[in-house]
Amino acid sequence: MPLSESLKRTRSFRFRLGVAALLMLLAILGVVLRVLDLQVLHYSKFRELAYDNHVALVPLAPPRGLILADHGEVLAENQPTYALEITPDQVPHLQQSLQFLQHLLSLSPEDLQQFAARRAGKPDFDPIVLKADLNPTQIAAVSVRAMELPGVRIVAMMHRHYPYDALFSHVVGYVGPITGADLKDFHASKYVGRNYIGKNGLERYYERQLRGDMGYEIKDINARGLPVGTLRQIAAHPGSNLITHLRLRVQEAGAEALQGKGYRGAVIAMDPNNGGILAMVTSPSFNANWFVDGISNAHWQSLLNNPGRPLMNRADNGLYPPGSCAKPFYTIQAVQEGVISPDFHTYCPGNYQLGGHTYWDWNRGGFGETGITKALAWSVDVFYYKLAVKMGINLQDKTLWRFGFGQKTPIDLPGGANGLVPTPAWKRAHLHAPWYTGDSVILGIGQGYLLETPLQLVRAVSALANGGYLVQPQVAKAFIDPQSGKTIPIPNATPVNLHISAEAMHAVHLGMEACVNTGTCHTVSIPGISIAGKTGTAQVPMGYKNGRTIYNNDSLFIGWAPLDHPKIAVAVVVENGGYNAWQALPVARAVIKAYLQPDQTAPAPAPAPQKLSAKMPAKVAQSASAHYDAPLSYGEKGSVNPRPAQSTTP
Repeated sequence: MPLSESLKRTRSFRFRLGVAALLMLLAILGVVLRVLDLQVLHYSKFRELAYDNHVALVPLAPPRGLILADHGEVLAENQPTYALEITPDQVPHLQQSLQFLQHLLSLSPEDLQQFAARRAGKPDFDPIVLKADLNPTQIAAVSVRAMELPGVRIVAMMHRHYPYDALFSHVVGYVGPITGADLKDFHASKYVGRNYIGKNGLERYYERQLRGDMGYEIKDINARGLPVGTLRQIAAHPGSNLITHLRLRVQEAGAEALQGKGYRGAVIAMDPNNGGILAMVTSPSFNANWFVDGISNAHWQSLLNNPGRPLMNRADNGLYPPGSCAKPFYTIQAVQEGVISPDFHTYCPGNYQLGGHTYWDWNRGGFGETGITKALAWSVDVFYYKLAVKMGINLQDKTLWRFGFGQKTPIDLPGGANGLVPTPAWKRAHLHAPWYTGDSVILGIGQGYLLETPLQLVRAVSALANGGYLVQPQVAKAFIDPQSGKTIPIPNATPVNLHISAEAMHAVHLGMEACVNTGTCHTVSIPGISIAGKTGTAQVPMGYKNGRTIYNNDSLFIGWAPLDHPKIAVAVVVENGGYNAWQALPVARAVIKAYLQPDQTAPAPAPAPQKLSAKMPAKVAQSASAHYDAPLSYGEKGSVNPRPAQSTTP
């Protein structure tokens, strides 16, 4: 072979070898660069993707904190149960799976609607309960088809339960399925994997403390997507238990006296020294357990169609004219401001004339010479008509604002009404009319435009009981840390000193004591317990007939016991309760007795309502009998007042 041919072949081989080596180097460089990209530059991303191919992060919801009465009775608890959960982003064909489960478990259309409501506003990776409280048959039906139902699983969960059904519904509140609207007030990240959130009452107000902190499990997943083990667990921290001031026996006594009689209204019992709520009863009520898993349409319609409006917390949201229950507060202010002296007397002929209008006393025969004690004991309206004119609207308004009316009462419950304290400016703005002296006359007996809540009343009367301090009502008493067992008291707000003079306080105490011992609320008396109180009968418009307004009467009571060392203050309102507050008095009596005499069995029945002549002074009784049923006279409604100017009965 010639040398030139051999050289050519050598050169060609070397060239091919060089190209091959270059290609190999480029390939190796590409591999190295790819390794750098995967293992260095994007290591975290691809590690997470690879990790997720064989693990699943399962949220662990903590047990919700219990809610307890003062003596340890459980008002809200957790019961173990099984539920069917669906994680939407793990279900290939969600609608088909839902239809299959509906047929398999005999789910109602309402169950599917509630599932859609729970899903709204939540991410698709968050498990959502389709059906709670599964029975063994349903559990077995889903379990044997687990391979056919990716993203669907049976889970053990704690189900919220209220042992006393409707007894504490308005104050304890209830939980319900989480919706998008709920998450506007809370961080959505805190509710991944949770089923419930507080909707009302203490459950809502203390949601952050009761809910606890989420935990997680990292599950090892096989090729079929089924968990085969637990790689890591981060424990959930249970919510704090909540101890309240509520007393079970007091709440039961109030509910029996109100709900047991079919009355509509509210009763609140409070410790006048620190504001602790001992009982808060609204009638009618509702079963809080209906709401836990989403209320059924049948239950919801039954509540909406109930004319008694059972969903409304009348204790904090019900607005009522206080009637004669406002009189002690006017008396305090009038004596303190020097408008009248403690020994002031005036004559009551049975009516009061002003500007051509007649304002009648509830006892049209009159009471004769009347001082503060008699005026409060027998609720003498003429005394307070005259006092209203002496005070004037500015001092009347000052009195009402001073005792907390017209403003939302601070309390650890959501919601609450402001009430209404009318002023000349308010009347001009809303009714486009000036304030007349006749308006003040009606306001002086707790009528007219004045509206308050039972919570405002019990707070105000507590200031009379405790020596002149406006306390802040509070339902919750302390938290219990579930891990350490340590009790953490919830401090009470500093009370507001109203600086009530001793002579003003003494004058009112004498009158309210006499009201129970010999006056209009003598049937509230309990042997062995000294009580101070005041009745009220507030007329409220119910409609029109033959050109005239038709009215009905709300029955009210405020008071405290014992007289000199108060332990309980009470406010009662019974809607359309009738004359002489006869329906409110047994309610107050039952509540006071249940708290101060707890060792006795069921409270003894209150004395039957008696005619006022039973304990009324003889001369007053004789003069009253001829006028008791007399018709209303023209002009009794006052000059511009839409509520009746015929005075409130005691």
